[in-house]
Parts: sequence; structure tokens; C-alpha cells
Amino acid sequence: MKSPRGVSWSGTHRELRYGWGGKFEGAHDVNWHEHAESELVMVQSGRCRITVAGQNLVGEEESLFVLPAGLAQFQATLETTRTIFVGFQAPAKLFNNAARVLPLSLTDPALRWMEQLGDAPLSQPPLSEETGLRLLELLLRRIGEIEVMLGSQAQQHRAVTVAIKRMEENLSRPLQLAELASQAGVSSSHLGALFAAQCGCSPMLYLQRRRLERACWLLDNPYLRIQEVAAACGYEDVNYFVRLFRQRHGQSPGRWRKERLGRAKET
Repeated sequence: MKSPRGVSWSGTHRELRYGWGGKFEGAHDVNWHEHAESELVMVQSGRCRITVAGQNLVGEEESLFVLPAGLAQFQATLETTRTIFVGFQAPAKLFNNAARVLPLSLTDPALRWMEQLGDAPLSQPPLSEETGLRLLELLLRRIGEIEVMLGSQAQQHRAVTVAIKRMEENLSRPLQLAELASQAGVSSSHLGALFAAQCGCSPMLYLQRRRLERACWLLDNPYLRIQEVAAACGYEDVNYFVRLFRQRHGQSPGRWRKERLGRAKET
């Protein structure tokens, strides 16, 4: 059974508070309970149904439950299931805690932040308050970005949605336009026209921008070499990657990292 435990951080300048975190693994249900904090539950494997606020929300692998504070909830575990859960408090202006289920790819950086916050009570050495609050803020903002993307996808042509999903699943490996078009069930020229109309750019430029956005996330990890960041973003030629990054962000990856880490030390 899930049980809140561990550390508590608060940051009045950000109006955030981390309450607790942990992991669940098993095939048993979790009885009715409630928390003063909002809760995020990420399903890593298996399948479960959470009843809250008169809704029956079903989630499986790559599902993220958002559960409101102060409302009783019951988890029916439909098969052996593994989840990560995090309890927190955040102002409405930063995060909508209405009950819902969202898709969250296991390759999304938000999952790593969930894991780090879920493990925070057991971390050795302990996760600092500043680091914990930064992770929590990044996580909530990323969820907001995902929901904006989902809203725009509702208006997208199905071929564009399929192609973007294929890109997101393969940011670290080479992809060709013909392969994307085939997966989307349209010709390369038709896919290009759809992207131009709905995204304002070609499919390959869209992919390039997403890879360079991913590079920004990875560069926050000071232990990854630039070559490793390039490879994780689908670029075998590190010089080509550096050139593209500079064109997109106005500075080299190394300079970007140095400035980001410098600002982090000042806060």
C-alpha cells in the first residue's frame, strides 16, 4: 500500500511544496484514502483504475494520473502494477490539479523527474531543498506543455499526429521523411504539405527543432559529454550538431551549459 513518507520542502518564492514520494508495486488494491496534497501517479507497468471525484480513471503503462488534494480516492489494481507517486502543493496559477489521466512517454524527461522526486526520501546524500523544488517546478511545467500539445493535436490531421508521435519515440536515431510518411499512411509530399499548413515548417525541420530542444534538457546534466548529448539527439557527427545548435540557440552547446550552470549556482 502506498504510504506518504520522508522529507518536506517549501519554497515561498515559488509557492511550491513537496510533500512526499515513493513507489508502489503489487497486484493488491489501495483502499480509500485522501491527502492534503495533490498527487501525481505515473504507471510504469501494469494497469489500474483510480476512483476519485465521481470519476473512474483507468491508466496503464505510460499513463500519468493527476489526483486532486483533499478528495478520497481508491485504486483498483487490475494486474501486477508498478507506479511512482509524488505528493505536492502548488498554486492554481501554476498547475491545474483537476482529476485526469495524461499520456506520458517513458522517454519523456518528466519521468526521470518523477523518479527522482519519488526516491527523494531515500536519497543518499539527501536531495537538497533547492534541487527538489526545481525538479518539482520543471515537472509541473512539463505537464502543462504536454497538455498544450495534446490540445493542439486535437486539431491536427491524423497523419501529422502519427508522424509527430513517431518522431518523439525516435529522437535518438536517424529518421527519413519517407519512413515518417509511410508510418503516417500518406506520401512524402502530402506529409510535407500538411506540416507546412499545421506546423509552419517541414517535417524534417520540426524533427530538428525537437531534437535541439531535447539537447537543451540533456545539457543540464553536467556529467554528459557534448558527444553523448549529440548522440542522444540523433546526431552522430558532433560538429554538425554543434553547428545546428548554434544556429538555433545563438551559442554553442558548451556555452549554453556553462551559462545555465552559472545561473543555477547564483540562485
